Amino acid sequence: MQDVPGTVVSRFADAFAYGRAGYTLSELHDIFVQYQADAPPVPPSSPPTKGAYFADCLYRMAPEKQRQFLYDLCDNPPPAKGSIPGQNERLELLGVLAAADGVAPLGVTLAGVSVRAVRNQWFSAAERLPGDPAAAVTAARTLLESTCKTILVELGVQPDNSGQLVRLYKQVRVALALERVGGSQGIHQVAQGLVQVASGVAELSNAAGDRHGLAGGVKSTDHIGAALAVHAAGTVSLYLVQVHRAQARTSQPV
Repeated sequence: MQDVPGTVVSRFADAFAYGRAGYTLSELHDIFVQYQADAPPVPPSSPPTKGAYFADCLYRMAPEKQRQFLYDLCDNPPPAKGSIPGQNERLELLGVLAAADGVAPLGVTLAGVSVRAVRNQWFSAAERLPGDPAAAVTAARTLLESTCKTILVELGVQPDNSGQLVRLYKQVRVALALERVGGSQGIHQVAQGLVQVASGVAELSNAAGDRHGLAGGVKSTDHIGAALAVHAAGTVSLYLVQVHRAQARTSQPV
């Protein structure tokens, strides 16, 4: 996969980071850090233009991550001090990006699930670990549950409402046809093992989450188990969103 064409990047930079409109340099840095830990800092002595900084940060990413960033920026842009593109303009930008990748722009729509949103929920759950492991476990379950439901709704599938996380995850697995997702045998084995991850998160949540608690109303204080649940749920949710978005981009060739 090649880098996003410069003309497309310029369109996005003009829309989200030009003049007094769009994000400030500080806001851009905070957004890019969510996708690459080594996002370049903004030098206070000789700050670059916002457009140049936008392009520099983007091209430090791998091509696939570049696209994830730009699709997320259209789907679910973070708040900004300045004005950011409205829905119609973001749809137009989405079409430009899709067309550059050989996808029919008329078949592209804004999504309600994004890599950034998953990461934010993941980090929010992780922040609860030191003080309240039970709440962290519950947040982990909510992250996985909401990710599955949002993907199903976007695919036009009625989510399972039984409250059983494993059934919901298996429903997403079928809807995304994960068994047919490309990759090595090792990747397929890991993907198949995610069912067990979903089952484990559900079991931990039922047994020790703050919705239920332990016997006698005591909450779990197992920080290690809670951390495992949080990061497992985050990993699975991120994988599902990435597969879903990749399929959405390639489902309607020109």
